[in-house]
Amino acid sequence: MLGGLRSGWAMWRGFARFFSFALGWVVLVISTTGCMVDDMPAISDMVTTAKLRQIYGNPNHYEGIRYNQAVGLQFQRDCLGALPGGKVLSSNRKPFPSDLRKDKTDGRFRSVIPDGVTGAVEGFDGALPPVISTHMESTFIEVKAVKGVIGLDYAQYQILGMLDALAASQAAFSTGPNRAYPSLYFIVTGDTSFNTEVQTEATHRRILMWVSGVVDEGGGKLRVAPPQCHNCDAVLPRKQLPGTLYGASFHIDNLRDAGDRGLDKPMLDDGLVGYPGTPGNTRPH
Repeated sequence: MLGGLRSGWAMWRGFARFFSFALGWVVLVISTTGCMVDDMPAISDMVTTAKLRQIYGNPNHYEGIRYNQAVGLQFQRDCLGALPGGKVLSSNRKPFPSDLRKDKTDGRFRSVIPDGVTGAVEGFDGALPPVISTHMESTFIEVKAVKGVIGLDYAQYQILGMLDALAASQAAFSTGPNRAYPSLYFIVTGDTSFNTEVQTEATHRRILMWVSGVVDEGGGKLRVAPPQCHNCDAVLPRKQLPGTLYGASFHIDNLRDAGDRGLDKPMLDDGLVGYPGTPGNTRPH
């Protein structure tokens, strides 16, 4: 019987080693060095806010800003359900306090509600950690369909508030050569860009800034590209970064009413209100 137990244990160890190696191969096979994990897809290959309007349509006949909110929420849900590397997240509803946002908005906004939240892992310098996290709630994911430039003051200082909240996350207090880092990860349309102040502030706070474009594959199919790090060369000099596969292709789902999701409602922010759209202010809040 003892011999059988030893044999069984040996088989289990062998399987565990194979599984660990296989998992490491999937995550690290396309690892690289320097700042960029993968090149962003060409702008011409990325979905735009105008194309989102065309793809989603308006089957439920939403009017005014309610339509913009419905598109923003559905785009968020679709992207979070097909993240790079096969990761799937549900929409977050938990607020995270930010004194900076509170001060900048004269107390009107006291917290931020990221679209998605996940952890960070010691020794893993990527945007989306493996299943097990050593530092919980240390990566914020924001899905943005914005025709224009996003700065720290966007949506009543939402971006500044997120960096402020991440600076108080578990990973922000990690130490050592293999320490974990908090991350702010954006998933964006092709006509969304960022003011350089966002990257500068993230780097100052030792927070990694990642960006993925969403590829338009035609026929109503979209795909989230691998994340690109915008400040790893400054925060993680000479570090080897894990590569990440594209997210799974997904078909656009029918629009659902955005409802009341608290302060940071998702929004199709393209300067057109409703469907097919009339000029107006579509910035959140």
